[in-house]
Amino acid sequence: MSVDTKDLKHIVFFGGAAWGHARSAIHCAITLCMKSPNLALSLLFPEAFMDRAKDTIDFMLTQETADADLAKDVHARLHLVVVIPPKDYVCPPELEASLMRPFQEASAAFVARWEQLHKDPQQLPRPSMLIVDVCTEFDRKHIKGINDVPIMFWWSSCYNYFVYHFGPDGSGGLGPAFRKSLDTISDIKELNQANEQIWGSTSDELARTGDLRPIHQYEHICSRLPAMPGSGDFTRAINTNVFKKVDGHLICSGEWLEPEARKIVQSYFDDTLKTPTYGVNLRVSARGDEATFSSKQVETLSPPAKELLSFLDDALEKHGAQSVLYLSWGTTFAPFTAPWQADIFLDVMIENKRPFVMSSASVAPIMNPGLEERFEKARKAGICATAPWVPQEAVLQHKAVGAFITHGGWNSTCEAIGAAKPMIFWPFLVDQPFIASLLSDGPEAPGWQLYETRGAVSQYRPYHFSEGPRTSESGETIPVPTGTPEAVRAEFERILIREAARDSPELKKRKERMVALRKRFIESTQPGGETHQAISDLLTPLGCTIRT
Repeated sequence: MSVDTKDLKHIVFFGGAAWGHARSAIHCAITLCMKSPNLALSLLFPEAFMDRAKDTIDFMLTQETADADLAKDVHARLHLVVVIPPKDYVCPPELEASLMRPFQEASAAFVARWEQLHKDPQQLPRPSMLIVDVCTEFDRKHIKGINDVPIMFWWSSCYNYFVYHFGPDGSGGLGPAFRKSLDTISDIKELNQANEQIWGSTSDELARTGDLRPIHQYEHICSRLPAMPGSGDFTRAINTNVFKKVDGHLICSGEWLEPEARKIVQSYFDDTLKTPTYGVNLRVSARGDEATFSSKQVETLSPPAKELLSFLDDALEKHGAQSVLYLSWGTTFAPFTAPWQADIFLDVMIENKRPFVMSSASVAPIMNPGLEERFEKARKAGICATAPWVPQEAVLQHKAVGAFITHGGWNSTCEAIGAAKPMIFWPFLVDQPFIASLLSDGPEAPGWQLYETRGAVSQYRPYHFSEGPRTSESGETIPVPTGTPEAVRAEFERILIREAARDSPELKKRKERMVALRKRFIESTQPGGETHQAISDLLTPLGCTIRT
């Protein structure tokens, strides 16, 4: 190790069992080490993440700084540590087929590694802080008994959803019910069931999270996906961490983007609950157009990913800038309850000869002969390229891409802001409807939102249509959603073909708004900005020095 350990301060960061969380944790760790020259950080991940984590660190450092010496110094202070469940670990039978199983296993592995870090001789100093992923299972007394350091909660999403899920009385969200369940139910099985019921609320109660129009609780699961096995364990673990176990919260957003939700969070958590919150901002490079994929990085990609980038190069030459749409539902989501929507999407693209690229990571569960036939037809027409894994930041930075059709995950949203790429939201559940509303509502919205993809919504009308049909910025009538195939097609044609067309004034306006949004993001990361101050407030009490 090239860094003098004498003055180092050490933080342990457990990135969890979901790669989307782990990836943003890596970026946060890099940011913290870049801000503080005497901070060393141990990143704890399951073994399955190690190769990706190494590649991600290398890539993110090239995105974050052109200073080779700084990149080398930060790399030397980042330590990847494998966590492995103890040999005697046995998954509880009720979690065998559960959403919670990988998180439970990773949590057991984390606790074992925390114990080992304090038993065996270590190269780094004794940790001064512990950061844990959102759904880590641990015994606070046990962890503190080993080393009584601040335990911080890692929230890799936005403020408005934080308010909805954990907010105070009167907010109309789920927080009061979750907190009451923790205070009144001692039986773990009953508590899990209660949390599952609360999380899947179909109530029409209106939540007010700060920066969004009111939103009905039933819009939280706007695609009406059924509760997944283990969702009660999952939400109970998260809620227990927030309200009972941690000493503070790191939140991946900022006041520059969500000022009103930030005020609610500060008032409730910092002032009332006395668990401080730190807005560590979007987890994406602020270097913008300077941070592009190098030819060396392209060479490391899979053949399908290389072909996809070549397709974009060809499309730029043939059709011009902003001519291609990029669709990704992330690695977990797809229109599982209405797979025919994917058929209609492809039909609309083919009929209108609109070029598109697509991540096929989550398409397999909805694949059928008709859908595969449509993909093949689009490929033969020269308007489509797909890959199981897409180098998303490279795609979003590509000049051929005009808009990003996204499920609205926070990582994807942050990357789109970093690339100043307008978004077309196709949300399914959890934080996605809130993120979509944040960036698609209002008179100066930088994005669009698809509503017909929510399915048959007569019983669950979005609050956005509480007063009936709307009018788009282009003057077209937007009917109250019905979710029929005809309505889905009409919405696709309006947004994907007309309003997001490469030469349309609607796309131009949204592009300008995204550029302005990206500028505000960059300003917030500069010395004197809110992110710099939040990181200083977090690290200075540990003895870390902060670069000015």
